[in-house]
Amino acid sequence: MRGFRSLAWVLAKLALREPLAVFFTLILPVGLVALFGLAFGNVPIPLQEGRGTLDHQLPAIAAWVFAMTGLFTVPTALLGRRDAGTLRRFQVTPLRPATYLAADVVVHLGQALLGLALLFAVGAWAFGARGGGSPLVVVGAALLDVAAFLAFGYALAALLPNARAVPVVGNVLAVPMLFLSGATAPLEVMPAAVQRAAQLNPLYHAVTLLRGAWFGEPWSALVASAAVIVGLLVVAAAFAAWRFRWEA
Repeated sequence: MRGFRSLAWVLAKLALREPLAVFFTLILPVGLVALFGLAFGNVPIPLQEGRGTLDHQLPAIAAWVFAMTGLFTVPTALLGRRDAGTLRRFQVTPLRPATYLAADVVVHLGQALLGLALLFAVGAWAFGARGGGSPLVVVGAALLDVAAFLAFGYALAALLPNARAVPVVGNVLAVPMLFLSGATAPLEVMPAAVQRAAQLNPLYHAVTLLRGAWFGEPWSALVASAAVIVGLLVVAAAFAAWRFRWEA
């Protein structure tokens, strides 16, 4: 346990020195909230059931940030350490892969939740955003979302040859995921084929789950999206654990 705590502390300090991780998890969420708030305000809109733009967008921004953490931050950090030979040095110690991965997950999870807290705090304090759901349920949905995308990030790191491949693959995946998530434009106004394609997009289900929790919808209405996110978490985590390598 002491080794785990020491490793987690070291990884946390390294993460805070990593510009990409700080940007995606702490700066970008607050910046997007400020951008939407200043551009559109939070005046109730009839087409959105009387909710304001920021009421509607806060959970979508959070889910998108979780996805970007999985697509870019996690594989870049892990593969960067592997490329630099840092993981090879860990390999010759008594440290087990499970301990390293657990410490890394805790650090990324802590960063993501701190970004979530900043995002909702700025939205509520500066622009009066309100959801109506239970804070505990919102946190639970957020934890499920971020855990699934972290697992997805580790699975990507297990697949990709080096850190240079991350921006290419990440951008190829990020654009359709964002377009088909409902975070940018309402899917209800899009063609039926696009709406069907969105059902295959994990980010769509992450947005649906977190937005439903934020608005206080019953879990019975969110069970399908929750099941997809749990499925992503289990499959990606199992693949990442199977393919984890200390060196290329």
